[in-house]
Amino acid sequence: MEKNRLFVLKNFEAEEPILSAGYLCDFTDLEVKAVLLDEILKDPEEIKNISEMIVKYEQKSLRETREMLTTTTIKDAVGFVEKNPHKRLWRLISESSLDKLNFNAAERAFVKQEDYAGVQLIEKLQNLDEKVKQKAEVACFFKRYDEAEQIFRDIDRRDLALDLRMRLGDWPKVVSLIEQGAGSDAMLTKAYKNLGDYSAERQKWSKACKYYKMANDYESLTYSYYKMEDFTSLEGLIKYLPENSPLLEMLGEKFQSMGLCQAAVTCFTRLGDVKRAIDCCVLLN
Repeated sequence: MEKNRLFVLKNFEAEEPILSAGYLCDFTDLEVKAVLLDEILKDPEEIKNISEMIVKYEQKSLRETREMLTTTTIKDAVGFVEKNPHKRLWRLISESSLDKLNFNAAERAFVKQEDYAGVQLIEKLQNLDEKVKQKAEVACFFKRYDEAEQIFRDIDRRDLALDLRMRLGDWPKVVSLIEQGAGSDAMLTKAYKNLGDYSAERQKWSKACKYYKMANDYESLTYSYYKMEDFTSLEGLIKYLPENSPLLEMLGEKFQSMGLCQAAVTCFTRLGDVKRAIDCCVLLN
């Protein structure tokens, strides 16, 4: 930095200066980050979004590559990057090539980046029979999932959209797609179970109970009711459990530990363990 000018040196030669009032904090992947400290110190309480105080400046070759990809051919851009090699520039080439379904250029760029996952993606894309499916997979690779789903919807392939959402673990969207006619009852049950697990992990027990009920997952439902100390609902579960179910033994033990004799006895008798039911009555007087 020199007063309000920022210089990037390449092979000890300065590129054209960039006007900047920021303080340097990072230089990675041909991108300089500067913080507008003067602005922050002037009125720190008024700053709504701190990211607005961080400014990014692209190095000349990055700017030129980006411009070439919009104004010239991929071949010209590849030639330029060959003369100014950098992983960030090859990443731009791979992204632009994939968007245009130019797999040869994309594969070459991935190899230059040493990106094995990218090379595998190219192989997968070349095995797909339709360009529309290739476009959707490319959108997924760039994490544009809504765009990928819309592509599948446009070709009336909700099953592929459903498969995408299941791979992502986006269970609310999975439920929404199944309700619109995609998938099966087994998939819907699986989605409800996963939504229940998601809620339980975040200690949202009432939500978890709602989803476990819809999934008919009585074991998880039992655990959730117990966590909420909702013994009335726990008692109501007994009639839904088949006789000799291991869950009856677990429920009986929980009721016994809480001093709920009648509910515990019902569990043990449905389990076929009359002796245990009598022992419970004796223990609880």
